[in-house]
Amino acid sequence: MIHDLYIFGSVTRGEVSPTSDIDVLVIPLGDEPSEYPNAWSIYSPAIIDSYFESGRLFAWHLHLEAKCVHSANPTPYLASLGAPAPYSSASKDIDELEGMLRDSLHEIQNQTTNVIYELGIAYTAIRDIAMAASWALLERPCFSRNAPFLLPMPCPISREAYRGAMLARHSSTRGSDHTIDVEFIAKELMAAPVLSWVRNIRSSI
Repeated sequence: MIHDLYIFGSVTRGEVSPTSDIDVLVIPLGDEPSEYPNAWSIYSPAIIDSYFESGRLFAWHLHLEAKCVHSANPTPYLASLGAPAPYSSASKDIDELEGMLRDSLHEIQNQTTNVIYELGIAYTAIRDIAMAASWALLERPCFSRNAPFLLPMPCPISREAYRGAMLARHSSTRGSDHTIDVEFIAKELMAAPVLSWVRNIRSSI
């Protein structure tokens, strides 16, 4: 199998915690069929090229944080691309994430039977909104799970509730077994002015 192999995410940021996994990126460079673990992220060179050319936030994530652990060539594929184009779709991305957040809050308010799943969606939307805004509001893009607490405008939910929503995300996507105070997290999310926080972010970028 001819490929480049990278690690990225919390393990390269020094944010590893007991709930962290290891994010692995594979860029297949050969034509032969290959099999990789389902948990790995597999992107063709053409897809990676398109992300870098369009300045996708994920391209900047890889450019700034991915570490090559194996390359089929003297120069790893990501290094050969240089820096991505400037990230220019923050407003559009935040609009889409806000819609996802609104839908999740609506489901929680209506006492969905899938509350763990919806709490995880809310966490993902809040985290990714902060990451998208960090391009304009911080000195450099921030891909930390704690990005909402690093922006100039204070995050309206407590770190405890935020971490609980993160664990809900891990439970729904990885099957992790965590003790989660669902009622506490849902109540705080519904009471906090989260959507006003998003509006403040949008007006500041």
